[in-house]
Amino acid sequence: MNIDEMLEEAEKGKNSAIFKRITKEAEPFWLGCEERVIAGKTIKPYVVSRLLKEHFDVKISETAIRNHFSNLLANNVE
Repeated sequence: MNIDEMLEEAEKGKNSAIFKRITKEAEPFWLGCEERVIAGKTIKPYVVSRLLKEHFDVKISETAIRNHFSNLLANNVE
C-alpha cells in the first residue's frame, strides 16, 4: 500500500473490495448506479449483479452490492 492509498483510507475509511473488482469497462455503469443511489433512486442489487456479470464479466454478489449501496447512502445523507 502506498502513501496516497494510506492517506485516502485514513480519510474515508477502508475501501470496499468491490472497487477492486470493477473493471474500467464497467466503471461508467457502476458510477451511474452509485450516483442514482446517492440521489435517492431505488437500484435493485440483484439486477446490478446480473448486469455486471452478463455484460462485463464482473462477479459481485447482490448482498455485497446491497451493503455497498446502503453504506453509500448512509455516508451521503445530509
